[in-house]
Amino acid sequence: MKLYWTPASPFVRKVMVVAIELDLDQRIEIRPTYWPHNWGFQTIEFEPDFVAANPVARIPTLITDDGVAIAESNLICDHLQSLNEVKLLMPESGKARSQALRILGIADGALEAMIARRAELLRDSTTQSNDFIDKLRTRIGRCLDSLNNELATFEGPISLPQIATGIACSYMDFRYPADDWRKERSHLAAWHAVFAQRPSMLKTEAAETPQHGSAG
Repeated sequence: MKLYWTPASPFVRKVMVVAIELDLDQRIEIRPTYWPHNWGFQTIEFEPDFVAANPVARIPTLITDDGVAIAESNLICDHLQSLNEVKLLMPESGKARSQALRILGIADGALEAMIARRAELLRDSTTQSNDFIDKLRTRIGRCLDSLNNELATFEGPISLPQIATGIACSYMDFRYPADDWRKERSHLAAWHAVFAQRPSMLKTEAAETPQHGSAG
């Protein structure tokens, strides 16, 4: 398998954490992608093989062993799960699955808002919308508040909602440390302090994406 990748993307990190937890990471060839700082508001030049695989030009994108290109992190995680049915990261049915999907949606929603906020902050300061940034900051806060209040649903073995939540908390530390997301979210902070020490999380810590280079 081949994964179009950047070290800064929390959604790429989600896929890699899942791959490690399912003992599949050694089967994945990493294909770096490069994102100049205008990626959020201008058309940028992509490697031809990347856009051929995913015309939406978003990461992560996985090329399966059968040569099929899959975009969107949760769909990729679902494919990886199909390759290792011994360790399930999502309940298969019933109320437990519905609850897991709810938590996953909240964590992913927080991540989407963090990415959008990052894109806006990369604009020249004279063109940034402070109202839009405040809107995203408020949305992120609501999501983290909800996750803090629903930690009881995290009991049991590691799951995809836990992974997405842990990555969301870590991405706040990476991009927005001044927000002090732990304040008034002591339960989530205590949980994350433990979860962040998992080998899969330590191995995939975020880093800045190179702005130039060849994805070859």
